[in-house]
Amino acid sequence: MPLVSKTVEVEAPADAIMAIVADFESYPQWNPEIKGCWILARYDDQRPSQLRLDTSVQGMDGTYIQAVYYPGENQIQTVMQQGDLFSKQEQLFSVVAMGPISLLTVDLDVEVSMPVPAMMVKKIVNDALEHLAENLKKRAESLSA
Repeated sequence: MPLVSKTVEVEAPADAIMAIVADFESYPQWNPEIKGCWILARYDDQRPSQLRLDTSVQGMDGTYIQAVYYPGENQIQTVMQQGDLFSKQEQLFSVVAMGPISLLTVDLDVEVSMPVPAMMVKKIVNDALEHLAENLKKRAESLSA
C-alpha cells in the first residue's frame, strides 16, 4: 500500500497541536475510534516510547502495540510492533508553524494482513486519515479558542 498523506490548516500554534498528539492517553476524548490508550514504556526524558491502543474502526476491533519516535522538531512517529489487522502501520505527525495558523500533515503507511482488494484498502485508509486529521484539527482549534 502506498503512503497516504493529509495536510490541513489549523488555527492553533504548532506547540499546542504537538501537545495534543503527544498526549496519547487523551486520544479517546477526541478520536472516537480509539477506545483506550496506555503508555507501556518511556524514554529517559519521560516521553512515551511504547503504547497500547485499543481501536474500533468501521466495526473492526483491534489492539496494537506501537513504538513512538520523535524524529524532528514538531514531529511524532508511531510504528506498529504488534497488531490485529495490519502487517505494517506507521504514522508520522508533522506540524509547521505559519504565523497564526499551522499546517498539520499526517502520513500513514499501512499494509493489511488479510486479503482485501487494494482499492478498498486505500479507501478505508484515506477515510481513516481524513477522520483523524479533522478530529485533531477540531480538538486543537477548540482548545486554542
